[in-house]
Amino acid sequence: MIYLTVIYRVVTILLVFLLVALLLNKRHLGRFTVFDFIAAVTLGAVAGADIADPDKPHGPRMFALIAIGVIHVLFTKLILEKRKFGKLFTFDPTMVIQNGKIVVKNLKNIRYTLDDLLCQLRERGVFDLSEVEYAILEPDGKLSVLKKSQYLPVTPGDLKISTQYKGLSIPLILEGKVIQEGLKSANLTEEWLLNQLGNQGIANPGEVFIALLNTQGNLYISKYREPSNIQKIDH
Repeated sequence: MIYLTVIYRVVTILLVFLLVALLLNKRHLGRFTVFDFIAAVTLGAVAGADIADPDKPHGPRMFALIAIGVIHVLFTKLILEKRKFGKLFTFDPTMVIQNGKIVVKNLKNIRYTLDDLLCQLRERGVFDLSEVEYAILEPDGKLSVLKKSQYLPVTPGDLKISTQYKGLSIPLILEGKVIQEGLKSANLTEEWLLNQLGNQGIANPGEVFIALLNTQGNLYISKYREPSNIQKIDH
């Protein structure tokens, strides 16, 4: 009986966590602040205690989880509305490279090692420190990097070259199923789609994992069948 109680509590806690996550929305989940960290630890502690001690009442702890989520949302709204108050509970961006020079003092203040800096630079495609003009450690722990002008990629705008509009692709087939809404938005028929599949030797949509139509009118098709030779990536 006690195992059924534990399973019941795990399921209900997961459902409540899902509710809280939806309540917090993408903005809160995408940027982890100090208060986010505190709320997450508290949520985990309450949930863990509830699962580990099935003899205690379940309702109050469920209420506590929801209350933490609601308080978090209200507190975040206060932070957004009162900037000075919010600065007390959030980290400020920190300049770690300025005018091509590492700001050692700031690295020490935030206890950020040189290895940490080099690792984040590599993750952003920077393998040569001499290419960096500015690097700023953001409040969420991510590193924003501005390369020196001579190392920035050339854009069509720099060369005064006109380009075609590029927008979102329209899904026409997803996991073997024809998306009628996609065909309708592109002013296409299912007959047209089947003809396109036939031209590529595909008998029916069930063979297609995904088919997308881009803004240039080109159809991208990826079938369920895997390539004969899948390239292995060495660590």
